[in-house]
Amino acid sequence: MTTFTRKLAILLLFTAMPVSVMAVEVAGRIVTPDDQPIAGAMITVRSASAAATVTKVFSGKDGHFLVPNLGDNVYVNSIKASVDKLGFKQQSPTQSSLAALKLPQIDGRVTVNFVMEPITNVAHQVPASAWVLQAADHSLLKDIVNTCSQCHQFPNDRVKNFASALASVDESQREAAWRAMFAAMRVQMYGALQAENSIPATAEQIAFIVNAENSFIDQTDEDLLTPWLAKNFTTSFDEYPLADAKAWLGKPGVNEHTVIRQFAYGEHSFVRETAILDGDVWVDDISRNRLGKLDQTNGGYIWYDVPSPGAPAPHTLVPDAHGNLWVTLLEANGKSVVRFNPNSGDWRIYDGFPLGTVAHDQSPGVGYVMAFDKSGYSWLTLITSNKVIGFHPETGEVTPAYDLPLPKDDSPFHVGVYGGALTADGHYWFAQNNGGLGRFNTETREVDHYVEFERATGPHRMIVHPDGTLYISLIGTGQILAYDTTNLKEIKRIDLPDIASGPYSLIWDPVRNALWSGTVNSDRLFKYDIKSDSFTEYPTGIKDLHVRIGAVDPETGDLWIANSPIPSSDKAVRWVFNLHPGDLGE
Repeated sequence: MTTFTRKLAILLLFTAMPVSVMAVEVAGRIVTPDDQPIAGAMITVRSASAAATVTKVFSGKDGHFLVPNLGDNVYVNSIKASVDKLGFKQQSPTQSSLAALKLPQIDGRVTVNFVMEPITNVAHQVPASAWVLQAADHSLLKDIVNTCSQCHQFPNDRVKNFASALASVDESQREAAWRAMFAAMRVQMYGALQAENSIPATAEQIAFIVNAENSFIDQTDEDLLTPWLAKNFTTSFDEYPLADAKAWLGKPGVNEHTVIRQFAYGEHSFVRETAILDGDVWVDDISRNRLGKLDQTNGGYIWYDVPSPGAPAPHTLVPDAHGNLWVTLLEANGKSVVRFNPNSGDWRIYDGFPLGTVAHDQSPGVGYVMAFDKSGYSWLTLITSNKVIGFHPETGEVTPAYDLPLPKDDSPFHVGVYGGALTADGHYWFAQNNGGLGRFNTETREVDHYVEFERATGPHRMIVHPDGTLYISLIGTGQILAYDTTNLKEIKRIDLPDIASGPYSLIWDPVRNALWSGTVNSDRLFKYDIKSDSFTEYPTGIKDLHVRIGAVDPETGDLWIANSPIPSSDKAVRWVFNLHPGDLGE
């Protein structure tokens, strides 16, 4: 080979290689066809080479945007970019691949400008809640949200397909189809939570599950909701007027500094919750029986198997003040709680709980940090039996299980005692999803205060504020309840901008003195500023967004959330994501 041909071969080799730099940024501007800037548009950048394979930013008032450093060794030719905003559609570019657009890269930055045109039919852009609110009859609105969005959004794509298939049949046939779906959901709800190594359900267990009295969806739910769905719920999802969005749109919180980074989690996993310890992001994986630490530099996880035989199914994740993670275990084999110290790698599994015990929430105190009563006990809600139970973290002693008030004509399983929290006086508060709010006196070991709520209000998860106020998410009514735990009275109920968004949980934000509403029936997160008594909203663009609980990094103010709809078999929903609100004066 001659010198010339060698040089030519080397030149051709480097020309064919993807462009790679140590810091790739994507910048540009969003405008209308007549060159007017569009603010608040969501720019989505995807790259399989990046640690966060999806990054989203928003355009500022002048329409400009900047996607910051995507990480080392990100190939420009691997990047795809698109833009979305309610009431607009992307007109150009017509391709998302930066390689296809052949854009120049200057000093590590690629510039791509977008043109968007206004639209009035936003059916493909609205959240699930919009279709519930669109029904003319709102008499069972809270029942629909409380019952039908516990596992996944209602309607998600699967529900839309099901409802659309009923367009050609009469109302009685639609009701029969919805009843059959309710029966199927009772079984599928059980199956969706089965972890690896679970023992298959016996015929007797399946018969027990199918029985409406032993389900979160009971016969009364079915008899109320299926006629309503047959009569009122749409069978067509092709048209939604932009003008109707005022029923659920809130004040935008995003700006040109807002960034969302999405980290994928693997197939066959069901990552449910997040916690922050010393700046590290931790998650629990129910399906694979493990805890994981996210490596933000490469998007991978360091996994730690729960050292318990069978299928422990780690569920609720709470940090303590000493660098430990506390986790409830769903497997009802007498081992209901585990403590893990990431620094030492030590585990302690607490057993001695009654067989059949299904522990749900723990006893987080102020700021969602694990707390203990005056005698040193921690407390758990037992979701299927309407009880609470305690254990001592040092001795391992387990208390008896104590019955909670049961609303008339209801069953322990359906009432679903869910959230729990320990106030500074050492008493344990509980929330029943289909019942009420109460206080369990940890000294007398009895319920000494109880308020029963209207059906389907849906008290769910709780946050203890440093001032002693207890905040409770009301998933059915779309509200936050503020409760005075000293004088034992309700302070107020605060409507979310979207009352059908399904506030499943609340996330304490110590940086902003705020609460984030973990929604399960919208793709939007809502930040409630306690001082100003006002909300701002943050669209995420994440399919079937379902927030069980999340955590705010006290150093950065960033919000970390695991998206956890049931089922999580669709790759498009399996994300642990970070929201940098961009509201701290940057």
